[in-house]
Amino acid sequence: MKNYFNYSAKFLFFLISILIISCGSPKKEIGDSYKNDIEGFWFRTGTIQYVNGIAVDTLKFSESEDNKNFRQIKSYSKGGHVVWINNWTDTINNPWPGGMGGYGKYKVHSKDSLSEYMSHGTGWMGAYLNNYKDSLKVNFETYNFSSDVNKNTYSQKMIANDFNEGEMTGEVGETYAEYFEKLEPAGPKTRFDGVWKRVYEIQYINGIPVDTTNVSSDVVLDVKAMFEGRFLYQLDVTQITDPNSPQHGGGGGYGQFEYDGKGNLVEYIEVASGSWGNDSYLEPRTAADYKNVKFYNDDLFLQIDKDTLNQGQIDEETGQKRFRGLVYERID
Repeated sequence: MKNYFNYSAKFLFFLISILIISCGSPKKEIGDSYKNDIEGFWFRTGTIQYVNGIAVDTLKFSESEDNKNFRQIKSYSKGGHVVWINNWTDTINNPWPGGMGGYGKYKVHSKDSLSEYMSHGTGWMGAYLNNYKDSLKVNFETYNFSSDVNKNTYSQKMIANDFNEGEMTGEVGETYAEYFEKLEPAGPKTRFDGVWKRVYEIQYINGIPVDTTNVSSDVVLDVKAMFEGRFLYQLDVTQITDPNSPQHGGGGGYGQFEYDGKGNLVEYIEVASGSWGNDSYLEPRTAADYKNVKFYNDDLFLQIDKDTLNQGQIDEETGQKRFRGLVYERID
């Protein structure tokens, strides 16, 4: 009888240990999954309507004649970078023909809370952030969101800050949240996968490099997120342009890309912002931009637009053909 109780006690201890291990570990993995789930490209498909803090309806853009052409894409990367763009246009009140976009860092606090620290932008957003930073002598503006992060869907509702003064945050009455769906990969993983920043420009005359210029982020910020066949970039030039000119808003773009691993890159633009684009969009893989690429190493590459029409940029005085090469460094 004694041996039986000893055996039973040992077996019960073993069984409890197995249950603790099997039940405890997955719970932690599931609880932290939102940190990985948010990484990737997101496409805004609608708006969630709240009444007194309760979600009552999801308004799909595809079902609205007024919003069916609206495009907003967002990219979150593993390194904490966020880039977004839309084709919303207001040429009556703004000088930019295209939409707007932004770049910054982000932090996920929990499954239902995150913050974005926006430092640069294009179009209206670029001009606004430039004025905001200059007036307060800061490097970014903080946007706090209540969020719902899942594997294939994501929503965000702004929490009060200086910009919205609480107008979007009340739980009493009617409020709204942006609703996104995750975009599937558009291609395989490549050496480009990551977030890049332009650090140098190389001037070529008749195919010969003649000058290399450092690109300071304090003057020009050209940042590009590239993952599995999709890219999204923002070019903020608000520090070097006349605030009254359309170029003050810079420009950005979103689309898909192909890389053959042999130095040939093709980018297909779909949505543009700032000084480029308008309130429409292009169908995927219909507008190709061809580039020659050379990787110095895994964290640095040179990109030069291909002269597909053999025209180049001809200097009127000298008749020389000029090209510009852009050198990007990995920041993710």
